[in-house]
Amino acid sequence: MYIIIIGGGNVGQHVAKMLLDKKQDVLLIDKDEKTVESIRKTMDLNLIHGNGASVEILEKAKISSADMLIALMENDDGNILACMLAKTFSKKITTVARVRNPESVGSIDIDTLGLTKKQVGLDVIISPQQAVAEEMVKMIYFPDMVEVDYFAEEKVKLIGNVIQEKSKINGRKVGEIDLPGAAKIVGISKESGKFMFPSVEDTIEKGDRVYFLGTIEDIRNSSELLIDKESDIDRVLILGGGKTGYTLARELESNEGPSLITKLIEADPRRCEELNRSLKKTLIIQGGGRDDSYYNEEEIQEADVLVTATGDDRINLIASVIGKELGVKKIINALENNDYRSVYPKMGLQTVINPQLITAKKIMRYIHKEKVVSLAVLKEDVEVFEVILERGCRVEGKNIEKIDFPKEALIGAIVRDDSVIMPDKETILKGDDHLIIVALGKVSLSMDEYFVCE
Repeated sequence: MYIIIIGGGNVGQHVAKMLLDKKQDVLLIDKDEKTVESIRKTMDLNLIHGNGASVEILEKAKISSADMLIALMENDDGNILACMLAKTFSKKITTVARVRNPESVGSIDIDTLGLTKKQVGLDVIISPQQAVAEEMVKMIYFPDMVEVDYFAEEKVKLIGNVIQEKSKINGRKVGEIDLPGAAKIVGISKESGKFMFPSVEDTIEKGDRVYFLGTIEDIRNSSELLIDKESDIDRVLILGGGKTGYTLARELESNEGPSLITKLIEADPRRCEELNRSLKKTLIIQGGGRDDSYYNEEEIQEADVLVTATGDDRINLIASVIGKELGVKKIINALENNDYRSVYPKMGLQTVINPQLITAKKIMRYIHKEKVVSLAVLKEDVEVFEVILERGCRVEGKNIEKIDFPKEALIGAIVRDDSVIMPDKETILKGDDHLIIVALGKVSLSMDEYFVCE
């Protein structure tokens, strides 16, 4: 695919790197000359210096030949305009716009002028704050896990956690672990960063991040193998009332899960007034206008879950350390700068939400040619995606052993009608099956060729 990215910030560079790793033809446009030169030194891709929301630059980028345009500029209006212009050059192009303020296009589906997003020229709209908040909600309601994802309309669940000293499976071989019928271990990420598809002889060790896949019930029954004891969550404390903190509080207020007591600390008095008008169930605490207002030890100590979303990684890190020392059960960090990424695990802070990775995950779903309906990124080079097997595709009616999937990919589960199947090499694939596939990033896109209809 030929993909044009407009915007060379952190997210743009992150998406570009992921696409290059997948052997895609990528061109990146940025209006800042220094940014362009900096990227040129670190990545081997085509670059254009200029305004990506202009006809001249889009023509220079050969927009008419592009399969996809991804607009990731800081300005929402610029992203929307770039997508609109792209559609005037090509009707077949897929347009993706990052929109920080969903109000820019009304309710996401309808813009303020009453036009549908398709009429405006937007195929996909991604709100980073919304995506991050949704990820945080999952972490709050499943506090003992570092990874939670659903597939096939929540018939299949993926969980992952870091193995501790007292874990029931620490030191045991995969083949010795007794799992329910519709649950399996689909991946192990070692402390070194290496990801592996487990064999029965592989031994699980302390520090490994282990991933289970299966039905909701069987995964629930298996989850005790990944934790020492289950945490009870009643109180959530959010530090920072910016877009991410506000969106999270709003999501918690509307969520149908167990009722939680939610508090939010914000340093800016004016922002506190806005939050009080917008949020109905969340207690807003004015921090006094100083950064150290976030280090409210009394409030932190009372929390079961601490979410640091101040927009300043240094404040988030200090608050997280205070929370850890005070015994908070779950600490969730919104990481803005990748420079701090390696620090968190060394300090025992495992749950880090990276907006760049979350945004990239949303985008990568649309890179696949075939019908990928959901996608999770376990780490930068490992994807779990759900694809619907269309009738007449080349693998329909064949058993898995004869399909010769690459060794870097695994069919973890199959949903057929309302049944969840844990497949083996003799399992025959049928049309309309929902396949949950775990694949290394370098082969994930090449998997599409197996699902092409004749």
